Amino acid sequence: MNTRSTLAVLITLALAVPFTALSLVLVALIGKAGEFLATLPPSTWPGIVAEFSGRWPELAGMVIGQAAIMLILLLVRRSESAADNA
Repeated sequence: MNTRSTLAVLITLALAVPFTALSLVLVALIGKAGEFLATLPPSTWPGIVAEFSGRWPELAGMVIGQAAIMLILLLVRRSESAADNA
């Protein structure tokens, strides 16, 4: 591996490892969220729906960020194979 692809892998790991740990914590919390949501009275559901609808841009940003990371990895791999062929 050349320096550029090694750097891309290290940066990707530096981004991926903390967010993977965060996602594991969130999955554990979501598992407990069902028990919590069952105890809420029905009058609070419109507020909860409004709160989650405001969070969709954050979800879209996370998806776009993951796509950007994958695009970087693909571009580095292509440039590495082109350099190897030259």
